Amino acid sequence: MSRKVYFPTDAELQIIRDHYDGSSRRISKIMRLLERKYPRWYVRRRARDLGLARVKEPDWMADEENYLQEHYPKMGLKSLRAGLIRNGGFPRSTTAIWLKIKRLGIVAGLDNGFTKRGLQNLLWGGQENHHIIQRWIDRGWLKAKRRGTLRLESQGGDMWYFDPEWVRAFIIAHPEEIDLRLVDPVAFIRLVAGDNLDLPAACRCPDCGVEFEKKLFNPGLKVLRVYCDVCKEMNDGGDRETYRIAV
Repeated sequence: MSRKVYFPTDAELQIIRDHYDGSSRRISKIMRLLERKYPRWYVRRRARDLGLARVKEPDWMADEENYLQEHYPKMGLKSLRAGLIRNGGFPRSTTAIWLKIKRLGIVAGLDNGFTKRGLQNLLWGGQENHHIIQRWIDRGWLKAKRRGTLRLESQGGDMWYFDPEWVRAFIIAHPEEIDLRLVDPVAFIRLVAGDNLDLPAACRCPDCGVEFEKKLFNPGLKVLRVYCDVCKEMNDGGDRETYRIAV
């Protein structure tokens, strides 16, 4: 017969009742509040004996997912949890809510997209006009997502992400908001024209210097140097096309 080793007080048991949710983070908090008098396994066992064992969360309902889509990132995780409960949702943990937000794709990475600072570089040469971008977001003109960095408000909050297609759509719908005198011309033209378009371009053959016009795939920051048909033929008929970086 095993001998009883631990004798928690009523106050200590109440701490477990108040804070236990099954997560490692909460167990660590309980251990600090109990001055580490008990091991982790004992905290879990007492929680189970007290009927506090974590209940498996049910599958997410469409209404819950729609709520997250609509209210993140305007609301923090704790506010989202309270809102879901008010609307009849399951009392999920903030960790479960955060994981669902990421799985729904509400947050985004920065691959091939813009940050707020990137947009400032594109539209105003780096001038600090983040308040203007925020106004476009608030009015629903410019679509944006949060990256999901979980930065604190004191650190400036979570970073914004802008897909190039969203920025292009905004520019086309609201051209009056853009001052063409301030934009980065090469990057701006590339964005508006699109990367998948054949554009008419004036070319000069690097060998003979003859000028001609040809439709070229939009090279963006690269300038395509195209050889004329005669020079191509003189050089074994190869497609001699090279690139140099635009300056």
